[in-house]
Amino acid sequence: MPPLLMRQIPLAVMLLSCAVPAALAQAPSVQAAPATIRYDVPAQPLNASLIAIASRGGVRISIDADLARGVSGAAVHGDFTAGQALHRALQGTRLALLKTGSGVFTVQSAAPPAAAQPEATMPEVVISTNYLGQVTEDTGSYTTGAISTANRLVLSPRETPHAVSVVTRQQMDDFGLVQLSEVLSHTPGVYVQHIDSERTIYYARGFSLDNFSYDGLPWTRDASLNLGESLANMDLYDRVEVLKGANALMSGAGTPGATVNLIRKKPTRELRALADLSAGSWSNYRGMADVGGPLNDSGSVRARAVASYQDKHSFVDRYQRRSELAYGTLEADLSPRTLLTVGADYQHTVPRNSDWGGAPLFDADGKRFTMPRSFNGAPTWSTQQTRAKSAFASIEHTFESGWLANLRLIHQANALYAPVAYLDSFPKADGSGTAVTARQYNSDATSNGLDVYAKGPFTLLGRTHELVVGANAYRKQSDDVSSPYSFIEVDNIYTYRGQVPEPQWELDTAREVIRQKAVYATGRFSLPQGVHVIVGGRLSSYVNPTADIDESSIFTPYAGVTWDFAPNLTAFASYSDIFSPQNSRDVNNRTLDPMLGKNIEAGVKGAFLNGRLNASAAAFEVRQDNYAQYVDEVNKVTGMDAYRAIDGVRSRGVELEVSGQLMPGWQLQAGYTHKIARDAGGKVNTLAPEDQLSLYSTWQPMPRLTVGGGARWQSHTWQATRAVRGGMTTVHQGSYAIFDAMVRYQVSDRLALSFNFNNLTDRTYYGISTGRRVSYGDPRNAMLSLNYRY
Repeated sequence: MPPLLMRQIPLAVMLLSCAVPAALAQAPSVQAAPATIRYDVPAQPLNASLIAIASRGGVRISIDADLARGVSGAAVHGDFTAGQALHRALQGTRLALLKTGSGVFTVQSAAPPAAAQPEATMPEVVISTNYLGQVTEDTGSYTTGAISTANRLVLSPRETPHAVSVVTRQQMDDFGLVQLSEVLSHTPGVYVQHIDSERTIYYARGFSLDNFSYDGLPWTRDASLNLGESLANMDLYDRVEVLKGANALMSGAGTPGATVNLIRKKPTRELRALADLSAGSWSNYRGMADVGGPLNDSGSVRARAVASYQDKHSFVDRYQRRSELAYGTLEADLSPRTLLTVGADYQHTVPRNSDWGGAPLFDADGKRFTMPRSFNGAPTWSTQQTRAKSAFASIEHTFESGWLANLRLIHQANALYAPVAYLDSFPKADGSGTAVTARQYNSDATSNGLDVYAKGPFTLLGRTHELVVGANAYRKQSDDVSSPYSFIEVDNIYTYRGQVPEPQWELDTAREVIRQKAVYATGRFSLPQGVHVIVGGRLSSYVNPTADIDESSIFTPYAGVTWDFAPNLTAFASYSDIFSPQNSRDVNNRTLDPMLGKNIEAGVKGAFLNGRLNASAAAFEVRQDNYAQYVDEVNKVTGMDAYRAIDGVRSRGVELEVSGQLMPGWQLQAGYTHKIARDAGGKVNTLAPEDQLSLYSTWQPMPRLTVGGGARWQSHTWQATRAVRGGMTTVHQGSYAIFDAMVRYQVSDRLALSFNFNNLTDRTYYGISTGRRVSYGDPRNAMLSLNYRY
């Protein structure tokens, strides 16, 4: 084990303490007696306990969310049938477990014995156990009881041998997080670098974060383009899970920083509706409607629809953006054990006067450019319009043996229309010396994904274990249309208002096709003394003819272990290989070889206050070869950014996080990350901070009032670049903190009024787009929202 981990694991423990084996051939028949399964479910919120037990036991359960709210489930440890485990979780509550004739469990308020009804008269209300983990909506919590991003197993955060951050629906609502970039800026350990008005780059553990999943299905993002991901509307999502480190087992080819899994909202069993109207600084107006419920008397068919619209201006001169969202999904119980889900979503953004690449940083004398942060270098015709559409479907079936089979499909189509430009060169004192560098770039990207897997319990050497076996395939086709660069002189930058003619574009078309397919398996083995071992692997192929990449029989192993060494504490360690083909090219337009490496982490996790509070401390090391490092030159063929491949890059660091309920009415998510990424020549990726600290919390001093606030702090960042008068210089962004606040008053049981305040101290800060251009963050701003629930 690396020396850094050996030194830092004891520190992590101290900090946290303070605060397909032969069994498959013997598959039981449907007539067999109910199987006993090993359960290790801690005392935690009842909803999380029931989801964990039902998912592991392969049964369906129905419960009214109001019955479970605020109720704790008892701990369940031992070998039981699913029904026995559910009964144990309900001990000490005033709830009763009943079972329909078709085997569906329901939870109701306990009734006197004389009023008990026979099984046959129980209503058959079928609700699917969520194989993606615990739904966070309506829990009021800043943590979750179960996730499945790491390995398809539905495990609690404590049982998962990785650092995982979750931004719940409650936190998004409390702090008005309506775009993905805003959610990730609140996520501990993730750095959001704004390139311009539309594009962002995300970093985690010192590496670009390009691995995305939608309900667990992988999709790779190209950070150099804006295909709508950064501006993704969060109204259709229940939560965002960020798995730190490499996730090659589930994502296949990908970067080792982290994986972002966006979990969509699901249909509801009872009729519910939500409406939100907001108005904020710089003429920012927004409306949202969300309706869900059953479509038939039995509730076996359920649907949900979400729509929102936003029209916002900005502190940046002349900038405006219009955004639209439509989302619909439907669930149908084809049988008591078979669930069909279908859905689609549509997002469209239309910005005007779009910035591209940031504002100039230096003038002709090598001094800082003196225009205010509201300065906009974009021409009046510049835009980055995006359109994103997706359709998805899944069917899952649970067997009497406790096994579950799942088939999922997704189709996505993303389009970009972007005649864009930036101000180049260095302004002179009289305003001359600059030019608009313009280019048109359009893209149509279509991707299709398939994932099929089976999971369930098996018995080996007298103990019950779990197994996942699956396969997936992914194809993405991008048709990119681009023009050569055009250069338009600007007479005087100090009087410039974007009034330059749009070039006559000469467009060329290029097509790129990426195909990836794989088979994978994961086993979770229960050993004595509270030890669980997870081992798995993925055998995959990756083909990209445009980049001259054809890789087959790529095996990426995975291993993890957890040890429950105390009632509330679990030690963990994990290992994964890294394989990441890349589109980055050098100055001669040659594609860099795939990145290869290893990801190692270890630490300790805890679940406190009956599972309402999760905490973790982890030390990690990521090793990389063929790492793409930005060079201050351009690609001689395309004119885009150029990179070089370097070996021996290592990122080492620690991550601490705590999330959930500290006491009734007090929610918190806080985290600290320290990392250093370097190769033999020194530090690399200096655009991402080495230290980050975030803390967001809400408190209810009285039943109808919620107040909250938070801050995110980061250490300084820098980048070396060519100086104006020759030689090299370094561009710095000093360390800074951003403070936010919120207050919400519940006017009535259904109506609430919220105020959100961002960047309270009006701190000026920027992301370094390139060594000579920067993109400024938002000044102080506010939002007033009126929320109605039915």
